[in-house]
Formats: sequence, structure tokens, C-alpha cells
Amino acid sequence: MDASIIIVTRDRAGDLKPTLESMRQVRIPDGLRVEMMVVDNGSSDSTRHVVENLRIKGIDVRYVCEERPGLSQGRNRGLRESKGGVILFTDDDIRPPASWLVEMIEPLVQGRAEAVCGGVRIAPELLRPWMTGMHRSWLASTEWLDSETPCNMVGANMGFSREVLRQVPCFDTELGAGALGSGEEVLFSRQLVRAGYRIHNCLTTCVEHHFQTSRLCRASWLDAASKMGASQAYVGHHWDHWGCRFGRMRLARATVELGAWRASNSASMGEEGCSQDELKLVLQQALVRAHLKESRRSRSYERNGLAKIGFLQPS
Repeated sequence: MDASIIIVTRDRAGDLKPTLESMRQVRIPDGLRVEMMVVDNGSSDSTRHVVENLRIKGIDVRYVCEERPGLSQGRNRGLRESKGGVILFTDDDIRPPASWLVEMIEPLVQGRAEAVCGGVRIAPELLRPWMTGMHRSWLASTEWLDSETPCNMVGANMGFSREVLRQVPCFDTELGAGALGSGEEVLFSRQLVRAGYRIHNCLTTCVEHHFQTSRLCRASWLDAASKMGASQAYVGHHWDHWGCRFGRMRLARATVELGAWRASNSASMGEEGCSQDELKLVLQQALVRAHLKESRRSRSYERNGLAKIGFLQPS
């Protein structure tokens, strides 16, 4: 069985280069053919140069350009271009352990599952004393996942067999970075489970996340909360078929609660970090506001559907 590794990136050549270099230490099982596709989602920096000048023994490195903006657009392009029977996704700012490839593909090759959820831990120098489990999970840490029966995958370290695409053909391009902001792998995971596929726990196979320190600033946290709320509202309306009774009343209440919290806690607001309580209130306000907007649209899925209504599998 062949394996395809897919990394989507945009204007992050400085982060991408050490990530790709770290792939040199990954062990390649005997007889396994491996390709690694770096999907450039419209970069204006030296991304192409970094990829095309990389050589890794045992891995065929390919550069693919997908100019339509959005992480899901890039991931779907990678799926269409990939050749492997096993597909692994990771991010442009991680460091894998040497055993990463072996341990992630083993359950798939042996038929114990159709998908794998790998672990993600935050690089030690990026941890802060004020971080809660919620903060760390928003930075892709997988400590929140149920190790017994994982029902979600995290995009920085996940994989699945190609057969999954027969039922769940793609990531929703209205979700994820460059679109509503998040939620694309959560929806994909829920669809995969809905289709009857199994997700295997590979959480002990951890990649290390070396995100940019700008993600720790207060503005970045607030932006993430707003995008998460909007993404959850999209999934709620289109996939779960939520109702929208008393939407305006709920929005007014969420706005008042957020304003009251900020009036009482303004002295505690710093440049780095953000209160978990404030993030929950911002997320809730964004969710209700976005749900009001989404509720005016026709639903894109049958309830808990595996593909968008009218979706045509690309040739």
C-alpha cells in the first residue's frame, strides 16, 4: 500500500522549511512508497522554492498550487492529486517523531480502522501558566479527545484509508481557515463516523506544534472564538438542522452578557492570553449571530448527510 502525506500552507515558508526538514527523521517501512504533497494555497513568499529544493530519501516530494483560498480547498486538492491508499494530513508548523509514519498507518494497513486520530502537543516554549485545557485545545492539543472511543480527528495529525472518500468525498469548503475559520475536520470526522467508519486511537503518536507566538495575543483568541462560533452555527444549521426560535432574543441576551462581563473585568485584560469565560461569551454571541444569518439559507446537507446536496465527485 502506498501512502500520501498532505500539507497545506500559505505564506509560511519560514515555518514550513523546518517542518519539511524534520520529515527526514521519519522512518519509512520497507516496501512502502511515500509521496508528500505540499499544497500551496496562494503564497506570495518563497514557499515554492522551499518545496522544490527539498530532497528526502524515501519520500517523493511534490509541489501543488491551489489558488482558490481556503484550507479545505487545499486539502481537497491534495485528495484529488494524491495516489496513496493511505492519506495522512499534518500542518506546516509541526515536528513528527521518527515513528510517526509507521504508527499512523499500521491500524489502517492491518484493517483495524478506516481512520486514525494522532496526538498533538504544544511545543514546551509556547506553553503558558495561564493556559487552561480549553486554551490548549484551541491550539490543536489533543488532550481533550476521548482515548477510548475517539470520534474526532485534528488536522495537524490525522489520516484515513482512501476508501473513506467513497462515502465522505471531501472537506466542506465553507469551513476552515480562509473561510468561516474552523470546523472542517470536525464535520469530516462526524460524517466519517456517521458512515460507519472507525477512528483508531493513535494519540500517543504525538507531533509537536510550533505555532507562531502571534496566536497567543488577545486579539487572536477573540478572533478564534468568533470564527469558532460562526463555524458551529454553519454545521448546526446545515448538517444538524437546528431550529432558530427566538434567535434575535438570544442574540440580545448574549450581547448583554458579554458587555456586562467586560465591564466587570476590564482590568484583567492583557495583551497576551484571554479569559476562558470571555472566550465562551464571544463564541456564543458569534454563534447566535451567525445562526440567524445561516437560517435564511437553504440547507446544504440532508440531515447528517455525507456529502453536500448536488455534490459531484471531481473526475
